Amino acid sequence: MPFLKGKGILESRCRNLENASMKNGLRHSVFTPDKDKYVGEWENNIKSGKGFQLSRSGKLYQGDWERGFRHGFGVQGLRNDKNVFNLQYRGEWKNGNPHGFGAWHYADGSYYLGHWKNGKRHGQGQMWYNDGSFYDGSWIKDLREKLGMFVAPDGNRYEGEWSGDKKHGQVLLRYFHLDTGQMQEGVWINGNCSFSTIIDIPFRQTAVSATPYPIRSIEVADPSNLCQRRSESVEDTISCASIRMWV
Repeated sequence: MPFLKGKGILESRCRNLENASMKNGLRHSVFTPDKDKYVGEWENNIKSGKGFQLSRSGKLYQGDWERGFRHGFGVQGLRNDKNVFNLQYRGEWKNGNPHGFGAWHYADGSYYLGHWKNGKRHGQGQMWYNDGSFYDGSWIKDLREKLGMFVAPDGNRYEGEWSGDKKHGQVLLRYFHLDTGQMQEGVWINGNCSFSTIIDIPFRQTAVSATPYPIRSIEVADPSNLCQRRSESVEDTISCASIRMWV
């Protein structure tokens, strides 16, 4: 009767060499086919754990990895002409993209602090623009949406609704002209004011370029509901136009 060997003994020499070369644990200076350099932890030939990677394009990432992706918390920098790394992003990652809460430093000097989803600003966040303006509010897929406050470089402030990255809405939309001392309330359509009422703010005389005289007290009989009535009129006009279009 022939002697039967165990299955483990029958494994080929190539398989044994492959298993022996499997990257697990901490490895130093592993280069990818794209000439990226990775130093860190592995699990069955896949980046997993803590590590940093320097890409050929000059991006340096240091932080958490999972299934070969930047995943968890990490910091990414970008190398400049002086061979110095400037901070680009610091925060949470998921499957290789900013996801969760984090801060992004833009090349033009702008800065964003807030929530991300699949590499795009999404949720609540604050944006400091390089021209001195500022936005604090809601984002959806990199666009300002829903409610938010925008402060212009001259200090004037808009508070209200947004759609498609533009001022747009009909409820409680206010623009404070702090340079002249007025408050404008009305309806904005695609970034432009469709109609509004303007009143003086209590501290008008302290404004940088205050108007020489206050707005006269002669007003419409019922100013409190003016915007609402005007809004309903606009909606009726749009509805009639739609009906005529299909007739």
